[in-house]
Amino acid sequence: MARWTAKEMVLTVSSTEEAILVLETIQKQIKKVDIIADYHSGKVTIRFEGAKDHLKDAIERAKNVHQTVNGMLYPDRDGFYDYDITHISKMIGKTFPIKILLRVLEKRGIESSRDENIIYSKMVYKQLVQLIIAIDNYLTSMPYEVSTKSLREVLATIAVVKNISIEKAIALAQKMKVTSEDDYKRLILSVEPSQAIDKCLENSK
Repeated sequence: MARWTAKEMVLTVSSTEEAILVLETIQKQIKKVDIIADYHSGKVTIRFEGAKDHLKDAIERAKNVHQTVNGMLYPDRDGFYDYDITHISKMIGKTFPIKILLRVLEKRGIESSRDENIIYSKMVYKQLVQLIIAIDNYLTSMPYEVSTKSLREVLATIAVVKNISIEKAIALAQKMKVTSEDDYKRLILSVEPSQAIDKCLENSK
């Protein structure tokens, strides 16, 4: 039987928001030990209780969570936040379409880029999460008449950037003649995705 023991760690935090996000993430991601946490201004104290074999891993993961949260909440000297894609997926409970997110950020004029599993952006964390949720809502509410994945992505991008409904995005795409019908009377793209987006967004300026 594994030996049951306990270890305590203290994390320095700069805001209540940071403390809450760190603790929420630790509770979601560390399951093999019991966690008792306390927060006072500027400091989070976490006590892990469980099998000795699991404590070292829990502490290392908690340190990684703290570092990741710091990158998401506090910008670097150039104003960029760094968002770990895997971490955000775990926080919102699902994967998200990175290509659409980066395209929306670009069209909104927000500097952003991707380097492997990290998104660097000048958009703050709460707004980024809201944007990801909005994109997901548009994609999941796409009507049957939209036939292809590429058109779904284009329409979601247009709808989010212009803050309009999917129905209005479809109407705009048809007006700008970037869609056509397939043999089953469902909508497909008639131009490249980037051309379709640019044409529809330029029309709104």
